[in-house]
Amino acid sequence: MRKLVLVVGVLVVFALPGVSAATTAAAVNVVHISAPASGLRYTQTTVHAHAGRIKIVFTNHSALKHNVNVEKGEQELGKSATISHSTTTMFVTLKAGKYNFYCSVPGHEAAGMHGTLIVT
Repeated sequence: MRKLVLVVGVLVVFALPGVSAATTAAAVNVVHISAPASGLRYTQTTVHAHAGRIKIVFTNHSALKHNVNVEKGEQELGKSATISHSTTTMFVTLKAGKYNFYCSVPGHEAAGMHGTLIVT
């Protein structure tokens, strides 16, 4: 009987106007950024997220050490660990706007390792 009530409850939630599996999935605010095995660049130059708490998953495929920093103007808002051949996660809480992300290893940003994070 409990299983039937649970199934009916789930069906009712998804039958409500404005609630869908897509809406529920959109609540997960994850951005993936990666660095290729060679070169001083990110694979993504523009990424998108919704305002609020954002999980940034950074994967570095290179033997060179890289990281991801998020800033608005000159204000640094978050920084990942500096890694090589691995993945790290960081969290930032951002309002709607355009933010810069870049690698803070000396010389990497100037060589082209930067991009834009657009938060709506």
